[in-house]
Amino acid sequence: MEYLFWDVYNAKLETPNGTYTFGQHPSKLTLTYLRDFKAKDIVKATNEQWQHLGLDEMVGAYDKQLLDLWPDISKNDSLTFQTNEQAIGTFYFNGKALGQINDDKFADNFLAIWLSAETSEPSLRKQLIGGKHD
Repeated sequence: MEYLFWDVYNAKLETPNGTYTFGQHPSKLTLTYLRDFKAKDIVKATNEQWQHLGLDEMVGAYDKQLLDLWPDISKNDSLTFQTNEQAIGTFYFNGKALGQINDDKFADNFLAIWLSAETSEPSLRKQLIGGKHD
């Protein structure tokens, strides 16, 4: 993903069968950051993306939980979100479990930032899902 002419991160999506349909679980999205970021800036960007997607009920609703989970990011750190078959997601930082957000709306709406047909980054979405569409 590029933001204001800077590369921000590389993204990788993994699913059991190698394909993805929106709402499919389990799934695993890993972002490997190419720059340093404060956790509060990542939370802010998350809210901006939810707003872009029209998910107004999500904006600000998870700020405290995300700030409690996410550390500040340095170049080459990875943040992974992995869902189980029940669509409960766990965050990992450089492979170490950080914790979960136990809300059945969160996982799909978080993944929508990258995987929804309405994402602000359609070319990245196409790369992640292999050019297949919902």
